[in-house]
Amino acid sequence: MREGPQLGVAKAARAPPCTLPILGRRLESYYFLHMPEEITSQIKRLAPLIEEDSDVFRELSTFFGEGAKIEMHRDDLSKFLQDNRTFEVVRVSGKSYKDCVYELVDNYPEMMDAIGMLRYYKAPAGKIKWEEVEAAEIAMGNELTTNAYGWAPDAWTIFESSETEHSLVAIVALDSLL
Repeated sequence: MREGPQLGVAKAARAPPCTLPILGRRLESYYFLHMPEEITSQIKRLAPLIEEDSDVFRELSTFFGEGAKIEMHRDDLSKFLQDNRTFEVVRVSGKSYKDCVYELVDNYPEMMDAIGMLRYYKAPAGKIKWEEVEAAEIAMGNELTTNAYGWAPDAWTIFESSETEHSLVAIVALDSLL
């Protein structure tokens, strides 16, 4: 298979927007959801049974909304909101990002049955320590290897927060046919 612009676009579309200057504004607008109205309409279109005042709707809007340090690809939303899924929101906190991951895995064993997960960390006030986030994501991968390869999608981002504690919000997709 010939390496071409498609490979570069797919790779760049998963990266933060600061790496996209050569691709131009038009491409960035297509691949990412920017405006709250655009996110809301996309959620309503893909999952009309999720009510706007529900935790799932609110957290999906946050996850794909403004302020994320890593912007999410629009296809992650459509993959996540596939048919025959139920959704659950789990919030945990801890002294570090890794503590949040272990809290999630230890206290919510149903996560092992997940078929998709979108999650975001809230960084305490100050500079985000990316190496700690990376360590937490490695721990997440190690703990959830049972079904991780079948997940659609598995994505994360991070937001700055004024809180003093680390926290993690996971929006989990479970197979409704189980």
